[in-house]
Amino acid sequence: MRRSILWGVTILFLALACVRLASPPNVVAASSSKIIYSFAGGAAGANPESDLIMDAAGNLYGTTYEGGMGCGTVFELSRVKDGWKQRVLYSFGNVSNDGCGPTAGLVFDSTGNLYGTTGGGGIPNCNENGCGTAFKLAPNSRGGWTESILYSFTDSNGDGRNPNTDLVFDSKGSLYGTTQAGGVNAAGCGTVFKLTPNQDGTWTESTIHAFACAPDGASPASAVVLNPNGDIYGTTAHGGTEECGDSLFGGCGAVYKLTPNPGGDLTETVIYSFHRFQGTARTPSGGLLFTADGQLLGSGSIGGDRFGALFQLQQTKKGWEQTVLYRFYGSPDGAYPVGRLAMGLSGNLYGVTVEGGANQSVGGGTVFELEHVGGRWKEHVLFSATNTVYNPQAGPTVDSQGHVYGTFAGGDNNFGAVYEIIP
Repeated sequence: MRRSILWGVTILFLALACVRLASPPNVVAASSSKIIYSFAGGAAGANPESDLIMDAAGNLYGTTYEGGMGCGTVFELSRVKDGWKQRVLYSFGNVSNDGCGPTAGLVFDSTGNLYGTTGGGGIPNCNENGCGTAFKLAPNSRGGWTESILYSFTDSNGDGRNPNTDLVFDSKGSLYGTTQAGGVNAAGCGTVFKLTPNQDGTWTESTIHAFACAPDGASPASAVVLNPNGDIYGTTAHGGTEECGDSLFGGCGAVYKLTPNPGGDLTETVIYSFHRFQGTARTPSGGLLFTADGQLLGSGSIGGDRFGALFQLQQTKKGWEQTVLYRFYGSPDGAYPVGRLAMGLSGNLYGVTVEGGANQSVGGGTVFELEHVGGRWKEHVLFSATNTVYNPQAGPTVDSQGHVYGTFAGGDNNFGAVYEIIP
């Protein structure tokens, strides 16, 4: 599984009809798949664990956990005549107190700057490896990129440590994110933070919620999602009111909501606690998707019949209630979904499982498509792990032509690879 329990998130608005539980998989979709780049290790980067983003020109951007100057890289993949060309935009660890070990994806601002987080590095005042950073990369006049650290986490004063999820912009240009651990609670159950830009180019960090562990959330599992009203939603892998017995933090996971108050602060509410032994999803492993009618979609890394499930949360008179959209069966459809879901042009959903599939003996893992047919989600396996590529660690990205991109472990040099699938 991924080094942290957190995975990237995106905001999508889609319309869904009445949904019924999907049946076991029986169709493997015809698709064309290929590896478009294998990381070489060393200066070129190694072990990509983030989701990818794409710019208007069709170039892909992501991070590697290792390689570069020793602490990972930010990379770009651009199309060339005979395939794809990789360029390292930045290598972490080449300056004092730099970030280290990025696992989260990136986000562009309106002027083409890139923003992200590193789970380690920064000012080494909480441990020798640092508590993590939020950073910015800006294109410079030399054709390269200049990095600046927006904030170094300290695990003091409630600011948390190990920010391992994607950053999200609001309409005013502030950034929101989560830390896996730390905060004001002695157990260090994680935080939600805000980075506000100042006129002099600096940024101010504020902790807008520190999780208190069960029955509150614990260990945020994804980036946050903002709705038009300014409400903030997210998931935690642990915590909540239901005891699971398999977590140091207690609980099977939770969905939380932060609601702005007139005075400017926010009120946190756990709107749903995941359950054990009910055949439903639990231990959420990725971000939430908003539907047009206010429902929430997500994935649980375990639960279902055993191997994880995709879920829908709908607000009823009784509160928020879960419906299982799809249960994974291990083989051939995959096991333990991770990372974000992506929506294609036709409204189909795409995601990955870290294990399972048709070739479990070589490490396992799948890329799957969920097609909404007749009120039912039907799964198609687009790609199963081989002896060369396996164990995807982050969700996919879909371009304007419907092509699906993402990363695997392995590759030609065993330092990770980027795939392209044409469903």
